[in-house]
Amino acid sequence: MVRIHLRPFLILLAALVMVMGGLARAEDPPLPALTGRVIDRANILSDATEASLAARIEAHETASTNQIVIVTLPDLMGRPIEDWGLMLGRSWGIGQQGKNNGIVFLIAPNDRELRIEVGYGLEGDLTDATANDIIQSDVIPLFKRGDM
Repeated sequence: MVRIHLRPFLILLAALVMVMGGLARAEDPPLPALTGRVIDRANILSDATEASLAARIEAHETASTNQIVIVTLPDLMGRPIEDWGLMLGRSWGIGQQGKNNGIVFLIAPNDRELRIEVGYGLEGDLTDATANDIIQSDVIPLFKRGDM
């Protein structure tokens, strides 16, 4: 008799797990496709700037094997910028397997947030403090002058 009552419970439990799993995934924002070394979803870069950045990143990758992607998003859709950096880096597989030498430079102009997300393999070369110094000393002053 226990078997008869247990089966509907297990079916209901399995259905709830599937629905709840689907809801959790539905909350994740859609990630942009990795279409190149510069993904300008916020449309803040001119075509010439985008091409120049992509060429410089490609040259750096050839010389060092480090992989860098610059991403602009109009806004962060209510999520912390750290989450975005990690989601993008992991889903795109930035950095070489085993070396974890990837960098995602994320810019969300409407939220006025910037982040340099660094793979574990580069943390000795590009510490959080150094990344913050780059943002504060080099990037933000340019942005304040309107030079994206």
